[in-house]
Amino acid sequence: MAYSYPITFNFFVILVLILAFGASNIEPNPFLDCPNHPVYITIINDIYPESTPTEFTLHCKSKDDDLGFHSLAYSQQYVFSFQPSYVFWKNTLFFCSFTWQGSPYRHYIEIYSQKRDGCNSLQWKMNKTGGFKSGQFYPWSSVEIMHANGTSKL
Repeated sequence: MAYSYPITFNFFVILVLILAFGASNIEPNPFLDCPNHPVYITIINDIYPESTPTEFTLHCKSKDDDLGFHSLAYSQQYVFSFQPSYVFWKNTLFFCSFTWQGSPYRHYIEIYSQKRDGCNSLQWKMNKTGGFKSGQFYPWSSVEIMHANGTSKL
């Protein structure tokens, strides 16, 4: 019984040091640092005009919101906004699919992830191989072949 206090105290000191060291390496939490304003996502059609066709149709949605279908000609843009989650166990996530005439495929990309993007507004430039965000290229996350009526075969 006489030795329990020093062992408990030593354990407590070690635990505090481990937590303090670990906390110094933690990145900012995207769930707690969100100001009270919406995030804007801009998607620009960057399929070069010499390529045929230059128009694509996009369809974006999250778990809770379906934003519908939108067609964009070269250099046109589509903008949507939303309020990211403030609850730490939820991750606001939007996926978009892209299709264009002459291609039997539906191309998917994760256009916004709160874990990855925080609370920053984003601009995407999309082409036939994927998209550019903040100067970094992101290839399609998945590609599905479609039936003639536009539904997925997979």
